[in-house]
Amino acid sequence: MASPSPNDYMESKSIELDQSAIAAFASQFDPQPYHLDASAADQSIFGGLCASGWHIAALATRLVIETLLANGLPFVEMSSVSWLKWSRPTFVNEQISVRVTLGTSDEESPIANTRCQTLEIEVCNGNGAIVATMTAKAAIAIDAALAEST
Repeated sequence: MASPSPNDYMESKSIELDQSAIAAFASQFDPQPYHLDASAADQSIFGGLCASGWHIAALATRLVIETLLANGLPFVEMSSVSWLKWSRPTFVNEQISVRVTLGTSDEESPIANTRCQTLEIEVCNGNGAIVATMTAKAAIAIDAALAEST
């Protein structure tokens, strides 16, 4: 498969967030009542138990990496996230996926033998509604053998 070109659009598989996954992440990293307790969540501004935005960001990162690799881009590491905005909550049993658009590619990268690829990322729920947006940079191996050794 040919590697995607700038402005190409790639879509990931979906991940479903169940109540136990939401509560497990929140109890360890973001212990706010609307992520941990259904009754408290029902009374919150969200009106129901929802995932932490940081949980969504972590899952989105995983989906971006998997999507880049599946589309022939030899991903080495995520080098930065310059923009992250949550636009709506993700509730119990909702699915998320990512749409990744390649932006500019810079031959200069802080990581040897890589180029720096800008990524525009939309995190979507199962209905296609955007729940978060991200702008990130990824180190992409210039030589595919480098990516396989990391």
